[in-house]
Amino acid sequence: MAEREVVRSPKWTDQEIGTKVRVALWLRDVVGEGHIFTKAQLRDAFPDYAQVDRRLRDLREHGWEIETRLTRVSLKQDELFFVRAGEPVWDPATRAARVARRGPSARLRRIVLERDGHACVRCGSQAGAVTLSLAYVVPISQGGTVDTDNLITLCAKCNADRTSQPPGEEEVWLRMQRLSPGEQSRLLAWMALDRRPVSAVEEVWQLYRAAPINQKNSLKELLAHAVSARDEGDEPV
Repeated sequence: MAEREVVRSPKWTDQEIGTKVRVALWLRDVVGEGHIFTKAQLRDAFPDYAQVDRRLRDLREHGWEIETRLTRVSLKQDELFFVRAGEPVWDPATRAARVARRGPSARLRRIVLERDGHACVRCGSQAGAVTLSLAYVVPISQGGTVDTDNLITLCAKCNADRTSQPPGEEEVWLRMQRLSPGEQSRLLAWMALDRRPVSAVEEVWQLYRAAPINQKNSLKELLAHAVSARDEGDEPV
């Protein structure tokens, strides 16, 4: 069995890493679990960071237990008690897992949905006809990032049908070569737009598919009557 790779934590003095990570490492390496420290000591350790108290509080979201006088009455006014460490916030895998749970922001969701025309990039189904969601092209667990280049809009069905391993470049190119010249030109136009435009008939089809069964029957009869009347040269009633 292969040994699990050990993630080496950086030094708390490394100013190239985030302040929250540095504070966590300072607690672990300098203060130690089960020991008291003061706010003055914290500020002395991070003199260049005015918001260091806030970064300390942020660690509680990662399971780090730090008590104050509110929960441990024996502490003095300026003292805190480091109970135990939580998630290893310096570990990239831990950060990726939290990002995946949190998901993209509302602003990022809006940008991606607008870019994709509020439609599934695979089948073209539009919002209103189906439920749309954002999906990662490369999963966060495999090194993917939470940005517009790694997010696409999918309907629930297409999202469920996705394979765990995307096709390789050679396979995609072979299938491109099998397309007719007209289909290749159409595909190239979609690539330039970075989305597949949905035609008017496709839009109406999606609306029809989302309608209740009684409305579907009524709409089908209305359209059949209109087409029949047009074919016979009459004006539809």
